[in-house]
Amino acid sequence: MLGSYRDLFATPGAKPLAAAGLLARAPRAMVGLGIVGMLSQRTGDYALAGAVCAVFSVSIAVLGPTVARCIDRHGQRRAAHPALAVALLGLTGLVVCSGTGSTPWVDFPCVIAAGAIPNIGGMLRARWTAMYRDSPRLHTAFSVESVADEVTFMIGPILALTLATAVLPEAGVLCAMAFALVGTVAVTAQRRTEPAPAERDTAHGPSVLGNPGLRTLTLTFAALGCVFGGFDLSCVAFAAEHGHKAEASVALACLAATSCLAGLVTGAVRLNSRLPVRMLAGMGALALCTVPLLFVRSLPELAVVLMVVGVFVSPSMITANSLVERLVPAARLNEGLTWLLSGLSVGMSLGALLAGWAVDRLGAHTAFVVPVGCAGCAVVIVLSGLRRLGAVRQEEPRRVGEPALSGGAAAGR
Repeated sequence: MLGSYRDLFATPGAKPLAAAGLLARAPRAMVGLGIVGMLSQRTGDYALAGAVCAVFSVSIAVLGPTVARCIDRHGQRRAAHPALAVALLGLTGLVVCSGTGSTPWVDFPCVIAAGAIPNIGGMLRARWTAMYRDSPRLHTAFSVESVADEVTFMIGPILALTLATAVLPEAGVLCAMAFALVGTVAVTAQRRTEPAPAERDTAHGPSVLGNPGLRTLTLTFAALGCVFGGFDLSCVAFAAEHGHKAEASVALACLAATSCLAGLVTGAVRLNSRLPVRMLAGMGALALCTVPLLFVRSLPELAVVLMVVGVFVSPSMITANSLVERLVPAARLNEGLTWLLSGLSVGMSLGALLAGWAVDRLGAHTAFVVPVGCAGCAVVIVLSGLRRLGAVRQEEPRRVGEPALSGGAAAGR
């Protein structure tokens, strides 16, 4: 198992790239709860804090693909720095407004600007693709990225909220800003692994979202976002109903832990099944494992169910990223991956909204119907778009260690 990871990091530049990426991706996981902690501490208005956080999520979803397209077109070093400067300027304005007690409506344009923060995960996957295209190592690299995402989204929110409550209300956001600046500069400074900008004809073409397979994956990730958003809010409400609100984080950490472990195992093995079929199987298993949520009666039972669900989270994410690498031109990979993130961000906001409505009207336990139902929707989306997911671009070379297909077999996919 460890041999796959030794081979991956044996390439010069691989270790510093992964280390810088772990730091640079942390802000996306920290800013949301950092904003909630900062504004709730300063104003005591949780509705305002939630609204500002929601606008930030929508801003990332809307601006992210445009920023990613600019990065693909002009190169990571040239385009990521201006986008980061806009995002940091917006976050600086938010911190100043919080510290000075300015009118809260100024917060909204600030977080809209903050949505320009570059998608480091997409930039890193584009670099790994440039390094390991047509090599089985690319599958392992994508697994590393998925595990890194899980780690940062498990630790980042806790760090941001702890800093906001124990040190200074603005400390969580300030720490995220520092990580963004240092991490992004560290990534873009590594010129050896930077992919070449897209050629003019490719860069100025239509959005990669025009690809039917990518649209299918984006909708699938929106449904997955609803699952995760529903998990977060329903678990907190369920734990509060049982008198142990703080233990909701333990149950959610169980999901993240098994997801990380499953991602590491997935990266170490070589799977011969076709990617679309693997995606359908992973989503089907994930959806099936959410059904017991409707029958849990205690926090230990909830933790066990989430641990089982987590086994299928990272592998599904890894498969989806590999599918994007097959579906879009290599020079537009960052944009393609960012569309998945946009779908996930919108879905998480919608899932939290639906789960909140369900908790208020139906009760915490019944609210689990939201993530269960959304997981089922994700399976339907993948199933309906299975043929589109198998449509490899003809002008692109063979990907990710997949076996070569004869013309008849390729057409049959």
